[in-house]
Amino acid sequence: MKKINTVAIIGAGLIGGAFGMALLKQKMADRVIGLGRNEARLKKALKLGALTEYSLDYWILGEADLVFMATPVNNIRELLFGIGPYLKAGAIVTDGGSTKAEIVCAANKYLPLYTYFIGSHPIAGSEKSGVQFASADLFKGSVCAVTPDKLTNKIALKKVSNIWKALGAKVVMLSPVEHDKVLAFTSHLPHFVAAAMSLSVIKRDKNRRALTGKGFKDTTRIAASSPEIWAEIALANRKNICASLKNFLLQTSRLEKAIKRRKSKEIVRLLRQAKTKRDSL
Repeated sequence: MKKINTVAIIGAGLIGGAFGMALLKQKMADRVIGLGRNEARLKKALKLGALTEYSLDYWILGEADLVFMATPVNNIRELLFGIGPYLKAGAIVTDGGSTKAEIVCAANKYLPLYTYFIGSHPIAGSEKSGVQFASADLFKGSVCAVTPDKLTNKIALKKVSNIWKALGAKVVMLSPVEHDKVLAFTSHLPHFVAAAMSLSVIKRDKNRRALTGKGFKDTTRIAASSPEIWAEIALANRKNICASLKNFLLQTSRLEKAIKRRKSKEIVRLLRQAKTKRDSL
């Protein structure tokens, strides 16, 4: 694909840092400018090879052909309200937010008509945060959801999709509303289930701690993610997440009833059904 002259990354943490590293490794951009308020973090991103330069001044967005917003979802909505006057004509703006409907709506409302917004969500990363955990290969073998709507420019859509493909991700296109419905079950629900498991099992009991094995640790690993970020996601996608939690509680209730009533065949049936679904992934 054609090289991008100048990319601006707002939020050079795990995802933003990996995006910059990957672009530079693949030689897909001449300049990768980090933008933010914390100069120490930007210096770290520069030192680790995620950026070619950085700035604390948003006027530099006027030089960017592509702007990637890799901040928490609330910050993305705020940025969309404020960055418009700095953008040049033809600039493409995209993001890495975990929810999409509210972000795409804000982009359509606040960004100038001479710019193009493409919602995207790279489903990659870990429970850890910070550019020190970023890698140029983070997106290889991952999935990136790209969420066009009826106002999306097709040329800009193709450019952003091709960028993610070049970074090693499989691109899946769906509407912002459908994205939030699906991700509530496949991405958001696991975080809150892991949190509930941690709250219900880990107590000040030395025996419980001593007998906490690898299975429990693997299952609850994502509960170590940033509470603040996940609180934002919960509120941004609250209707869909509540629906996913309701469905989860229904399934656990079915298991509880079968165990309580000593219905061995029903327990086996439910567990076999779960195994089949898991094996199909």
